Amino acid sequence: MDILNEVRTSPMSRLQIRAVAVAIALMLIDGMDVAVAAYAAPALSKSWSLDPVTLGFVLSSGLVGMAAGSLFLTPFSDKIGRRRMTLIALVLVSAGMILSVFAADVMQLMTFRVLAGLGIGGMIANLNVYVSEYSSDKRRGSIFGLYTAGFAIGATLGGFIAGPLIPQFGWRSVFVVGAAASVVMLAVAWRFLPESLDYLITKRPQNALSRLNRVLVQMTRPALDELPELPQNQQTQKGIKSLLTGRMAAQTLLLWLGYGLMIAAYYFASTWTPKLIATSSGDDSLGVTMGLVVNFGGIIGCFIFSILAVFLRSRHLLLGSLAASALVYVIFGMAFNQTSLAMIIGAVLGVVTSANVAGFYATTPSLFPAALRGTGVGWMVGIGRLVSIISPILVGYLLAGGWRAENIFMLFGLPLIVSALAMVAVWSLSTTKTPDPDLAKVA
Repeated sequence: MDILNEVRTSPMSRLQIRAVAVAIALMLIDGMDVAVAAYAAPALSKSWSLDPVTLGFVLSSGLVGMAAGSLFLTPFSDKIGRRRMTLIALVLVSAGMILSVFAADVMQLMTFRVLAGLGIGGMIANLNVYVSEYSSDKRRGSIFGLYTAGFAIGATLGGFIAGPLIPQFGWRSVFVVGAAASVVMLAVAWRFLPESLDYLITKRPQNALSRLNRVLVQMTRPALDELPELPQNQQTQKGIKSLLTGRMAAQTLLLWLGYGLMIAAYYFASTWTPKLIATSSGDDSLGVTMGLVVNFGGIIGCFIFSILAVFLRSRHLLLGSLAASALVYVIFGMAFNQTSLAMIIGAVLGVVTSANVAGFYATTPSLFPAALRGTGVGWMVGIGRLVSIISPILVGYLLAGGWRAENIFMLFGLPLIVSALAMVAVWSLSTTKTPDPDLAKVA
């Protein structure tokens, strides 16, 4: 049994727990940074007199950056390391958030949101891989429930902060808070985030053995005299080309489709729900409240996923949550104008949509070998984000064309059904011998 197998089949060390905890905290900051634009949308729209289409482009600008970050930054984690990629991404996020505070017009704000999104996209996909590699087999599904909850908790905190801040200090105030939090987490990550063992063993950067032994000693494990021998399948990887060759090509394309449709529905709900509720009710504060309700439901959903993952396979939980969320979108649309009922259903919507994200994060890293894991997950998330960019913009055009908000919610139930079918096909195409059987044990 090699060192990676030993680590994954043993109880988690303090260093592993610390690494995962830092990653969860980073997800919390990412959730806050993504959500601030949605919470600021009603006040921003009034301040700059934005029409629905323009506001849709503003809300999608962050997603453009996130897509680019996942596609073009995360693959570098397979070359420069998970830790270094995280630090670079945090610098970009901090810069984008700080500059957003001083945006003078729509184009500047969109540009700065793209910059922040670039860092967020590169960091989230990279952290997915990082958490998977530092989790034990026994706890991986449960940890990903908590990890995904970090994003929802951050988005919810953003709402609690936005509620009192925006009426008193304006929409720029929430970007100030987001910028400060990002800078603090940059310092925390620099101090406490170790490099991935998988990266050090499979990519063998300069001083890999000494760096590996430093981490092992902190895990109270004996140092190695030499690097473990590389498996043959880790010696023949050729980047994205390997993901689009042979049988893996169909699996990769279906995975992109499944994740893209799921995340498009997720970002429609998270970016537009506060604005749609505010417009429907004529009360901006009610829109913020609905955003809080949905995000709080997301936190509960992640914890439910974390608990259930102890007893059930993560892929079964994912399929169940995708089917349930399609139904909830339709029901939410039917109850949209009944405020009290819509609040309750909105919480359930948050539960199932966040469970979807947790399910994808927990099950997809096992589809890729360690040498390609950053590239594989990065491209999945990036392609998904490209699809999801269309979502807020499409909603803006639908509203401008006379569509009612409740009908739009019902419309988004369909992509979730297709997403579930795509994932069934992905797993049916998976070979008996997975790229990383250790990571696949709880998938």
